[in-house]
Order: sequence, then structure tokens, then C-alpha cells
Amino acid sequence: MLTHPTLDQMLALGLSGMATAYRELSDQPRGNDLSRDEWLGLMLDREIAVRADKRLTNRLVTAKLRFPDACIENIDFAATRGPDRRQIQVPTCMLWA
Repeated sequence: MLTHPTLDQMLALGLSGMATAYRELSDQPRGNDLSRDEWLGLMLDREIAVRADKRLTNRLVTAKLRFPDACIENIDFAATRGPDRRQIQVPTCMLWA
């Protein structure tokens, strides 16, 4: 199979995640042990992940967040505003409900 034209076509179609996965799978010695369906599934999974990452990155840039790295774990409960820890933190048992 012609590898370079296939990669060029994937890149021309905007499938950079699939192209990267294809290149990595073809470079692995055990890549030939996988079926065509497994190859296709792995390449599609990579493309979906790459697109989701790009979407999230674009949304974070567009949001222009004041503190882009802020998270609930970094809240200072000793601050003068006095946020109540019980109201902010959700019990872990409720996260899986």
C-alpha cells in the first residue's frame, strides 16, 4: 500500500489525527497483527480526540477567562469573604449518581 499518498490525502481532508495514528500504527512492529477494523477504529478514536481537544482549546481561548487554570480545589476558604466549604464542595458519592 502506498503510505505517503494516503497520508497526504488524510492531511488534505483535515484528518490530522487519523494521519498521526496511521503513521504510529504503521511504525509499530505489532501493527500488522491488528485487523483493518481495529486500525480504522483506532484512527477514528484519535481523530475524535484531536477534534475534541481543538474544540476545547478554542472555547477556552474565546472565553477569555480571567483565571483559566482556576479549579475548586484551589479555593481559599480562609479568605475574608468566608465561603462555606460545605456549600461549595460536593460529596464524592453525588458525583457518580
